[in-house]
Amino acid sequence: MEHGDISNEVVPRLLIAFEGMLGILPEKHESAVEFALRRFGRRQRTAQRSVDAYEINDALARVIWDTTWRHRYSVDVVTYLGEDAVAPLEARLDVEGLPIGRVWSTTPERLARRLPYMPDVAAVFDNDHHLIFGSKGRMLPAAPTTLIGAL
Repeated sequence: MEHGDISNEVVPRLLIAFEGMLGILPEKHESAVEFALRRFGRRQRTAQRSVDAYEINDALARVIWDTTWRHRYSVDVVTYLGEDAVAPLEARLDVEGLPIGRVWSTTPERLARRLPYMPDVAAVFDNDHHLIFGSKGRMLPAAPTTLIGAL
């Protein structure tokens, strides 16, 4: 709202990859699915166990709160674990109390193809695939998570 008029400006949105950014494996593993199979020994409920294998990056979680509160960005989480992992991941982030708008599943290649048609997306934060997202791709080293507000 500006001078009493309603603004039709689109709220910028940040996409954060769960794997390697918001969710961190406790130690170096090949993949979350392989880790879950090795840790729990069964294929049953692999998606739930894959999500549970990750620890939430507390520093990034604090930055997400700050970004949504001060900078008025909307934050979505993207997972590459598959469509089965979306519901357990939404439940996990809801328990953590993070202000996440949407959780959805895709592949890095499909997201890179769709990104030019998503004008509301300001940046994609992904440490593993940031180069394929062009000018919207961002990588954050483990320590300086305060750089997320500086687009």
